[in-house]
Amino acid sequence: MKHHFNMPVSVIRVTGQKDSNGIFTKRKPETIGQYLCSIIKTETSEKLDEKPIIFVIKKVIGLPKNADIMLGDEFSLLGRRYLVIDVVPRRYWKEIHVTCEVKGSEHL
Repeated sequence: MKHHFNMPVSVIRVTGQKDSNGIFTKRKPETIGQYLCSIIKTETSEKLDEKPIIFVIKKVIGLPKNADIMLGDEFSLLGRRYLVIDVVPRRYWKEIHVTCEVKGSEHL
């Protein structure tokens, strides 16, 4: 397992306005901040029932404790967009669980 330290990551929050039916009509991405992170763990699995094969990449990322992160935010890391699915506060840092789906290539 490779550990990566001090990787630059940008956090994107998608906001929008709801119409009368409760559906978002205007969605706009807004960059919350740039942070240096540590990639702690990477796990790759595949969905075999899909054609072409879709790989699911899950990462555990360490961020500074003061980082403004919420569930549903997106990370731009190494050219891919990841979705934040869990935020676990630790004593000196935050542990962020993110996921991404990639089509068709085994070279992730």
